Amino acid sequence: MLQEFVPNEETPTPGLVGAWLTLDTLHAESVPMWAASWLVQGYDGESLAELAGLSGRDTREVRDVLPAALADVGVDPLPSRQAALKVAYDHIANLHLTGRIRWAWAVNQVAELVIGIGYSSEAFEQPLGELWGIDDDLGDPWSRTEDELAGIVRRACIEQVRQ
Repeated sequence: MLQEFVPNEETPTPGLVGAWLTLDTLHAESVPMWAASWLVQGYDGESLAELAGLSGRDTREVRDVLPAALADVGVDPLPSRQAALKVAYDHIANLHLTGRIRWAWAVNQVAELVIGIGYSSEAFEQPLGELWGIDDDLGDPWSRTEDELAGIVRRACIEQVRQ
């Protein structure tokens, strides 16, 4: 699901992984590889090293060690799902605004988040949440054009990072 959240196999930040953990949308099998990358980037800590040494096959073990590893790198638990959504949505918005992802990919990632948290009303309270389903009728004679949808996504991304 959200493992594909980061284009080109780029390692997500510990803060983004913490948000995915809070939202329960994390692909835990990838976390040890990311932890190893964080060690190479200069982060340190006993739990982080332990996490980097795991295979990822036992996702329960990964989830058990992850909170302490995130604490090692200075990531505090997020106080709410709303705060975690802000981090995740900001990530999507920044990827789009910097030209690293296309509008359709951004919309798909919003959909993954909305589905991942069970269609909770929290998912729709931020600007990117408003993108849910905007591409459902793409290609129909009455639908908006791709350029119009791209403009809507860009405006939502700008508003998202302004908050």
